[in-house]
Amino acid sequence: MMKRMLSALVWCLIAVSQVAASEGKEVAALLSRFKTGEGQERLQAANRLMETYHQEELTDGLLCFDDRTHPDTLCQQVWYWTAEHYYASGNYHDALQYGELALPLCEGTDVEANCLNLLALGYFRTTQYEAAAEYAKRCYRIDEQSGDPDLMSSSLNTIAGIYIGANQPYEAEKYILKGLEMAHKAENPARMAVLLGMASEVYHAQGDDEKAIQYIDQACEVERKLGSTDRLMVRLAQKASVLIGHHDYADAEQVLSEVIPYFRQTQNVQSLGIACNKMGMALLSQERPLEAIPYYREAADLFVRMGDKHNEMHARKGLYESFWSQYPDSAKMELDRFNDLKDTLYNQATAESLARYNAEFGSDWLQQENEIQRVRTRISILCGIGGMLLLAVLVWIYMHRRMKLREAALNTIIRQLRDAAGHAEDVKEEAVADLQEEKLLSRSDKEFLNKIVTLVIRRMPQGNFSVETLASDMCVSRSNLNRKVKSITGITTQQYVQRIRMEQARLVLEGQKEVSISELAMQCGFEDATSFSRSFRRMFGKSPTQYREGMDGRTV
Repeated sequence: MMKRMLSALVWCLIAVSQVAASEGKEVAALLSRFKTGEGQERLQAANRLMETYHQEELTDGLLCFDDRTHPDTLCQQVWYWTAEHYYASGNYHDALQYGELALPLCEGTDVEANCLNLLALGYFRTTQYEAAAEYAKRCYRIDEQSGDPDLMSSSLNTIAGIYIGANQPYEAEKYILKGLEMAHKAENPARMAVLLGMASEVYHAQGDDEKAIQYIDQACEVERKLGSTDRLMVRLAQKASVLIGHHDYADAEQVLSEVIPYFRQTQNVQSLGIACNKMGMALLSQERPLEAIPYYREAADLFVRMGDKHNEMHARKGLYESFWSQYPDSAKMELDRFNDLKDTLYNQATAESLARYNAEFGSDWLQQENEIQRVRTRISILCGIGGMLLLAVLVWIYMHRRMKLREAALNTIIRQLRDAAGHAEDVKEEAVADLQEEKLLSRSDKEFLNKIVTLVIRRMPQGNFSVETLASDMCVSRSNLNRKVKSITGITTQQYVQRIRMEQARLVLEGQKEVSISELAMQCGFEDATSFSRSFRRMFGKSPTQYREGMDGRTV
């Protein structure tokens, strides 16, 4: 049975190849006459080519040329429709060659967008994603300027397909969703079916097969209502792919058994090759490798002829997996071919090369969305900075208030130390009570500060009181003293000692009016009145004399 299947497949391929070869020779001969001929001979070759392309249903109507046709227009039409001819037959190399010849002659005409779209698809089929992206971008720009939602949806579908081919389905999603929106505005059900099919491929590539099935079922329903058998078969092939991803291999096999003979009959080689790859996958997944081999082989042969290395690579991988259990030598050959194709594809164009076009790839609508996103990002950053600044202000307010409270607690201690020689114990007890009321310092911290205050007031009359002396009196190192004072008060030891000296000076000014400024400076440990006055002014905003005069004028 296997031999009969292979034999029938071979004869079918031979028959198709013979028909294609005959048509190909005729087109090649006419093209040669057009390129080398002159006058009427060249004109006749052009008209005969248009008749051939019309018979292939490439053109909506029969295009005819006469002596009045401009030479550039003549070449433009011949090159463009020849590119369409080769693309339809799966000869992407020649399609690209003639498309590139036609493009300069199409610029500024109604044909330019069609030529750009054809080139985008051709480079996509040959896995040259960078070039495909460039032409797709240019095509969409033209369609967008036209304001025609149907044309825009077609270009967006192409762009989404390129991203799928480049294995970037999440990038493809935004293009296909925008394309569906445009197709809905255009009220073109045929276009809608195409985009629904592409949407199914996008979500299938993302691994969301539930959503993929929903989209492909919608596409199939639209095609059935339109009565388009050709497109319905394409949609069913897409559905089979989703079913395989969903592990419904038997259902996929049943669908593919219907579409593959149809593609063979209609000579839709691209769809046939893809469907054969999927059938091989469905059979292999059901542990039927020998039945999968002829389908993978047919797909590989078709893609070699078309120059479609991306899909050929998948066929080679399937052949390797199918041959492995019983034909290891053949499996090794297919694996080598697969690796060669994989390396070639990565060298030709990869997702990285396509990514360079992503920023400018879409259209004004995408750029607007990106600009909106950038504005949102800027706002988020500004809000974040504002929040941080607000937090910093709140922290500063809290710390400032805490410092003021500590200063108030310190001032309470110092006020009650007016007489350094007496009532020390009473002062300390009252200071501790005040500090406990403030609920800011622990008992050990309060005792530590009390000890510093006592030592500073006792030492002040002896002269300039250094931090080293205080550390020695406290029986700690200077660094440890600084660290402890800073952790409790928020200021350095030197600043803390200076505040005690200034506060003591202020209290003396308030209570002992007969003491001169020079005597007070000496009592507070200053060598001269000038230094003392400068420090006092820095602390209280007034000189000692001004402060005393203010006290004399105060009403008690």
